[in-house]
Amino acid sequence: MLRFIFLLFTTTVLSSSTYRPVVLMHGILSGANDMNELAGWIRTSFPDIYVVSIEVGNGEDDSLLWPLEKQVEQFCTSVLADENLRQGFNMLGYSQGSIIVRGAVEKCSLPVHNLITLSGIHQGVFGVPYLLKLPAEFRELVSKYAYESAVQDVISVAGYWRDPDQLNRYIADCRYLPDINNEREARNETYRENMLKLNAFVMTYTDIDEVVTPSRSGWFMGYAPNTLDVETWNDSRQFKEDLIGMRTLLEQGKLYTLTSHVRHQDVPHAPNRDFIIENILPFFNNTLS
Repeated sequence: MLRFIFLLFTTTVLSSSTYRPVVLMHGILSGANDMNELAGWIRTSFPDIYVVSIEVGNGEDDSLLWPLEKQVEQFCTSVLADENLRQGFNMLGYSQGSIIVRGAVEKCSLPVHNLITLSGIHQGVFGVPYLLKLPAEFRELVSKYAYESAVQDVISVAGYWRDPDQLNRYIADCRYLPDINNEREARNETYRENMLKLNAFVMTYTDIDEVVTPSRSGWFMGYAPNTLDVETWNDSRQFKEDLIGMRTLLEQGKLYTLTSHVRHQDVPHAPNRDFIIENILPFFNNTLS
C-alpha cells in the first residue's frame, strides 16, 4: 500500500512539473546529429522533455579547426540565447565535448544542475591513438608542435595535449586545459565556485577505449610526470590542491565515477544503450518547480 501511494505521489508530481531540459555536446570531427540516438533515449524516457544538441560553427570541421576557447564562447552564446534553458538544465558532453561543457560551466556560470561527461578528456590526451583520429596532415603538428602559438590558434587538440615529459611547457603554453583545470599559479576562484554549485558531476570512461590515452582521463587521471604511468586521484594536483573543487565534490557526495565497456566511438550509440539507460538517464529524472 505504501509503495502504491509513493508511486501515485511521484506520478502526480512529475505530471504537474516540467522535466529539467537537457543540453548535449558532441565530440571532435562530428556534429550535433551524432548525439541523436542519445537524445532519442532521453525523450522516450521523459515525455515532453526539451533536449537540444549544440553545434558550434559547422560541426565536423570547426570542432577540429577552432581553438576550444572559441568553441566554448560560441557554445555559451547558443545556450544563453535559448529561452527554454533560462530556468536551468542538465548538461552532457562526450569526448572533446566533455571539456567544452565543463569549460562552459566554469567560464559562463551556466545554471547547470547535473553535469555529465562521457569518456571525457579532463586530464588531457597524449599518444598515438588519439592522433589517428585526426587527418594525417595535422598529426605531426600536434605531436611535435602542440605548444607553439600558431598550432594553439588553429587546432582544438593542441588545447588539451598533455605531454608528461613537458608538463612545465604544457602549463605555460597550452591555452585551454591548464586554464579550466586551474593549474597555473594565478587561479580563477570563479571556476571552482561554479563547479561547486553543481548538484552532481558524473564522469565516465570506457575500459576498452581505443582512442583516448590515458582512458582514465575521463576520471581526471592523467600521466604522472615523465612517465606513462597513470596517476591516482590521491597523487594528483587536481585532488590534493582541490584546484576546481573535485575533492570537495567527492567529500560532499556529488561526484560520481562510472565505467562503460564499449569502444570510444560507440559511447553515445546503440552498443552503449543499456549502460546509458541504467547509469546516466537517472540524472535527468528531475524537474523544474
